[in-house]
Amino acid sequence: MDMSPVMGTPHIYEEDGYIHFMLRPEDLMRLRYSEEAKTSFVDFMDQWLDQMKTQVRENTMDGYRYAFEKHIRPFFTARGTTLATARPMDFQDFVNLKFSQGLSPTSIVKFHSIMHKCLKYAVALQIIPLNPSDNVMLPKRYKYRGQVYDRTQINVFLAAALHSPAEAAFVLAATYGLRRSECAGLRWSAIDLRARTMVINHTAVQSGGRVIYADSVKTKSSYRTLPLSDSLKRYLSDLRRRQNENRKRYGKKYCKTDYVCCHEDGSPLRPDYISREFERVCRKAALPRIRFHDLRHSVATILLQQGFSLKQIQEWLGHADIATTANVYAHVPYVEKISIAKGATPAIVLQ
Repeated sequence: MDMSPVMGTPHIYEEDGYIHFMLRPEDLMRLRYSEEAKTSFVDFMDQWLDQMKTQVRENTMDGYRYAFEKHIRPFFTARGTTLATARPMDFQDFVNLKFSQGLSPTSIVKFHSIMHKCLKYAVALQIIPLNPSDNVMLPKRYKYRGQVYDRTQINVFLAAALHSPAEAAFVLAATYGLRRSECAGLRWSAIDLRARTMVINHTAVQSGGRVIYADSVKTKSSYRTLPLSDSLKRYLSDLRRRQNENRKRYGKKYCKTDYVCCHEDGSPLRPDYISREFERVCRKAALPRIRFHDLRHSVATILLQQGFSLKQIQEWLGHADIATTANVYAHVPYVEKISIAKGATPAIVLQ
């Protein structure tokens, strides 16, 4: 009995009381993949990136585009990969190649994450049934452990930072743990000296050599209102007075903006300038070399030492979840571990 199916149609027959359908492999593929699956992977991803402009911040979008144009497009264009022909091994080969080229595991994981999001969207649109970038073995990332300053070193740093053009950013980061983008984006309109509050609702981030100012912060939890301590209130009041004097001195040449962290002529501090000036001040003070972001680590550590809970520190720093606070910022100095060991371990008596 000839059981071969007619061209383009299923062959149906009955056997042992069951109805059987026979399809050629290419016909089965048509059932699993839509016509849009013939689209090349890079063309689909290019279109997806255009749609993502409404979903992510501008600097994040720049990172997506760079990864696509520099790494993803050349690899998959050379392979001629379409949505229908994409297989897990294609993405494993991509990861392996980038690792052999010396790219960091962090970068490779980011590249894969972008592709995975794109293909997840293709699955959601029912263009393809499964995400072919699933189950790829990614290189292991090594968690960066930031160094911190103790209270004494923070005071030494702040003393050395006096009269630096970036002094205000250093004070905000070293005392309140603000991110660099939050320092550079803080505006006077967000500060109420009478009510003693400071609202974190605007950021300045750098991407592709330009600074992007936006009424957006890193995560939903990053939107927060912080009370002003007596010392910070005094500092900001004095800073406002000094900036008003500079405005009079520069006259028409003064750059009229609302930004708290600015040069003498009123022009806002660029994020990259803050980092460069931070390194200069640390060298001047003969302090151990750390990153500007590590001032945030330092504040979290000091708060932890003072007895504040991880939940309180999470809300103060504006972390999206408490795991970030616990795993990244809550460093316990070795000297405190010694104290814990002395207080928690029973005495050992030698016979």
